[in-house]
Amino acid sequence: MKKIKRLAAVILSAAMLASAAALAACDKGVKYIYPDKVSVYETTGTKASLLGRKSSIEFTELGGDYTRQKIYVGTDNTYQSYTGYGASMTHASAYLLMRADEETRSDILKDLFSREGANFSVVRIPVGASDYIAGEEYFTCDDLEEGQTDPSLEKFNLENDKELIAVLRQIKKINPAVRFMASPWSAPAWMKQNSSLLGGGSLKEDMYETYADYLVKFVSEYKKLGIDISMLTLLNEPSVGALSYPTMDMTATEASVITEYTGKKLEEEGIKADIVSWDFNYGSSSSAYADTYFEALYEDGAKTSGKYTSTVGFHGYDGDGYFNPETAYGMRNGIQKISGYNKASLITEITESAASKDFASNLTYSCKNVVVNPCAVQTDDEDNAWNGCGGALYWNFVLDGDGGPTPASHGGNACYGVITLDEVTRQGQTTFKYEKSSAYYAMAHVSRFLYEVDGVPCRALKATVENGIQGLSDVCVLSYYRNDGAIITVVCNTNDQTGAAIDVVIGDKQISYDMVPQSVVTFVC
Repeated sequence: MKKIKRLAAVILSAAMLASAAALAACDKGVKYIYPDKVSVYETTGTKASLLGRKSSIEFTELGGDYTRQKIYVGTDNTYQSYTGYGASMTHASAYLLMRADEETRSDILKDLFSREGANFSVVRIPVGASDYIAGEEYFTCDDLEEGQTDPSLEKFNLENDKELIAVLRQIKKINPAVRFMASPWSAPAWMKQNSSLLGGGSLKEDMYETYADYLVKFVSEYKKLGIDISMLTLLNEPSVGALSYPTMDMTATEASVITEYTGKKLEEEGIKADIVSWDFNYGSSSSAYADTYFEALYEDGAKTSGKYTSTVGFHGYDGDGYFNPETAYGMRNGIQKISGYNKASLITEITESAASKDFASNLTYSCKNVVVNPCAVQTDDEDNAWNGCGGALYWNFVLDGDGGPTPASHGGNACYGVITLDEVTRQGQTTFKYEKSSAYYAMAHVSRFLYEVDGVPCRALKATVENGIQGLSDVCVLSYYRNDGAIITVVCNTNDQTGAAIDVVIGDKQISYDMVPQSVVTFVC
């Protein structure tokens, strides 16, 4: 990373689920039976409603006022599977949570991971220190005195992860279906040419396999603790350069070799974990390196390293990372390229920052650039639709109101957590207060309602805005099919002045809703 109360429980009624339960999954489409009522949830930029349950509405026959904006949800085909939304549980986030009293910590984790809360389903965790830790000394899982080495990893330990592990175990109790992704910021210093966690630097050539052993040991040791890591990246931001926190350089050729080593070793350990490649920006300044990286993994090494990685991870710090037909490079070209390799994609890091503290603007930015547009089925025409991302992860789950903790030497990233948690002392009494960000609500409008039913993941449906260009219209839309028969459609009106009168059309019927400026609405159909 670099730049940048509680709600009442809302449970879908059994009657609503039963009335919608006739969407049968198939490869080419779904057969839809209209429910008696459609449940509606809304968040407004004014905070007048925060994922609030609105009055249910009914389907009507297609037609009516043609000045209204039509949104068409197709059921002829299903597209990418849902992976999930979430964020990173950094050491800083775990530290803040463990400092809070038990009730506050429990409330936060339920708001994040329970079905009645946001139902976030992916947690990214650092392998060793990221740039967000509570102390001043960065670390890995095998730190040694200068000049020492440990090729057999006999000194590997998780001593710095005690608080993190405690939080992850609580998360699993709340949401047993949660998935964990592990990402290192640097190899241990003794494996690197510059003998330091800082300043970039590459792996020594004779340490490629040892580094793979290090990653696999991390996954294996966490598995022994009951925390199954199902996604693993080789390195956070492999060409970010020399910074004041742990970083490391990794060329495309190195990534291909290390992916193969790591994939084979995971197989030998009987661990099923997808190696998520890239884990860096999709913007223009990264495009040339990304092309080379993907070619090395998925073309030159298609029969070796490529078979161990089915997902590409993108960060959103280089330009606005949403589908934009007017950009020369970016998410559209990136996804088209990796779709050609038959790989899925996931936004693995983005953050809210001190650049904007306006809830309404952040809400609509998140929908447009992170949560809705990038994850929608991207459509040129009926015969040329291609998959969007399977979900998105923000940076820290929890930070304090100053965007910390982070070491002073780091200079202080102006980042904010999905949850802001602060300690308040008044008249000698210490209490904790927390607040959910606009990113929380943007993601929760999708994640709360998407989950596996009978082991079948949700699948994306193509939704198009009439006379609107995907990614550029004021209205953006994302739609998913859930295996109990529901269609979940999320619509965001990004305009800060004008409301949007919309008709969501499925087949020969529609539901109508008048959206206020800068708002997001979820329809559970």
